[in-house]
Amino acid sequence: MPDMTEKLDRFTAKILAEASEESRRAMDQAQQKRAAALRRAEDQVLREAYQYIHREVARIKGEAGRSVSRHMLENQRALSLRREEMAQETFALVRAKIAAFTRTPAYGARLEELLQQALSHLPGAKDVQVCLRPEDSQWIPRLSKAAGGKVTFQEGDFRMGGLVARSPSLGLRVDASFDCAAQELSGHFAELFGLSLAGE
Repeated sequence: MPDMTEKLDRFTAKILAEASEESRRAMDQAQQKRAAALRRAEDQVLREAYQYIHREVARIKGEAGRSVSRHMLENQRALSLRREEMAQETFALVRAKIAAFTRTPAYGARLEELLQQALSHLPGAKDVQVCLRPEDSQWIPRLSKAAGGKVTFQEGDFRMGGLVARSPSLGLRVDASFDCAAQELSGHFAELFGLSLAGE
């Protein structure tokens, strides 16, 4: 019977060895499957993290861009308003200086110069009409004398000073009014003083 016990022991040992080997293979497969599942899970988490970061960066860039654009627009508005205020302040000073100038004797001499310049632009005109402000009627005798009596005078529709001469027969008009000069200057104010906004 010892032979039988020995055989049984060998058989049991063989079965246990095979079971142990099978168990080890099953454990190895389980480990491999677990490692593969873990790699897949890590890859998925990394992909999701990358997509999330990418979305957040895009969102932050968009918000920052909108914020910068909003601030630039606000600054442009503020600069534009300040430019307009400066223009109004400047032209208020110009109007005050012109008003003061028109009350001086030098204004009469300036009107004579303007009349001579206007007449030089109306060569051969026999019917020159000169428009003045009502306040400037005191200068009519002086201007008439300077023109050699070849002009007629009437009230103009400008307020700052200067004169407008026209010849109906030539169909020409010379605007030498201070109003016209101020209007032209106001159109170029931002350019002259370097206050134009980039991108306008």
